[in-house]
Amino acid sequence: MMVMDLNNAKKNKIARKAGSLLNQGYHCSEAMLLVVGTELLGELDPLAIKIATPFAGGIACAYDDLCGALTGGLMVIGGLFGRENAHKSDSRCLSVAKHYRDAFLQEFGWLNCCDLREHWRGKPGQEDCAELVEKAAALLLDILSEE
Repeated sequence: MMVMDLNNAKKNKIARKAGSLLNQGYHCSEAMLLVVGTELLGELDPLAIKIATPFAGGIACAYDDLCGALTGGLMVIGGLFGRENAHKSDSRCLSVAKHYRDAFLQEFGWLNCCDLREHWRGKPGQEDCAELVEKAAALLLDILSEE
């Protein structure tokens, strides 16, 4: 399914589902790939979710590196626009990835898990990482709608 085929109600439903997976025990990186990825790429091989697991909690739940909602979104972008070999162009993929990264930073103020946990979480409407994943999924879907 192409993102431009999604109306706002469908995008919101996808985003809410991504956030809700955190309450079911999934990590942010897994939730982004599992929900948004499946919606846009079709059924994913279980190996894909395994690949997303170590990106949880800013890599291995150390909380020092990139937020899993960001890295999970980047995996979706790679699935949509990534190249299959070194002879293919990667310019569109990297352009969309940069757009998502920049928009994520603008929306949330930080890219790293520890900074988001310290400065973003805990405010009204920003109680936990499930809210962040929901908003990150919506942001990603909006960006992909422009592609």
